[in-house]
Amino acid sequence: MDFIIRKINAEDAEKLLSHTQLVFTQSSFLLTTPEEFTLTLEKERTWIEEQQKLGNLLLAAVHEGEIIGFLNASRSQRKRVSHNCMFGISIQKDYWNKGIGRKMLEYMIKWAENHPQIEKIMLEVFAHNERAIYLYQSVGFIEEGRKKNHVKFEDGTYVDEIIMSRFVK
Repeated sequence: MDFIIRKINAEDAEKLLSHTQLVFTQSSFLLTTPEEFTLTLEKERTWIEEQQKLGNLLLAAVHEGEIIGFLNASRSQRKRVSHNCMFGISIQKDYWNKGIGRKMLEYMIKWAENHPQIEKIMLEVFAHNERAIYLYQSVGFIEEGRKKNHVKFEDGTYVDEIIMSRFVK
């Protein structure tokens, strides 16, 4: 399957909004529920522009002109933790297990390694997302801790949230 990884710009707002609305309906691995995601097109465009001004990384995986994956890496704005970068990633279910997540992570890791302030990349992942945990470990992330029963699903079940990190400097 052909896809490209590239930075997102404000013109991508509509396609990014569509991607995000879709992925929130496709898995139990994301914190936001579909009904909680109420961003408008204009707010999405403004958010993209704000992230760019802050120097954060917004990546798209694009297949046949459509955004099928998204990665957002944000450096903390607080001075004492400004060497840290937190990221999140989402890929549409039809495109799981095709190497897209790995390519996006590799791009982000290189970006962080070349960033003058970033020393550490962090993420939080649901403990039942075994495929993602395996992928993160395969590119050098390690578990730092767990938030026990941190997430409660609509059916009353709980899942731990795992904190993982990787140093790039």
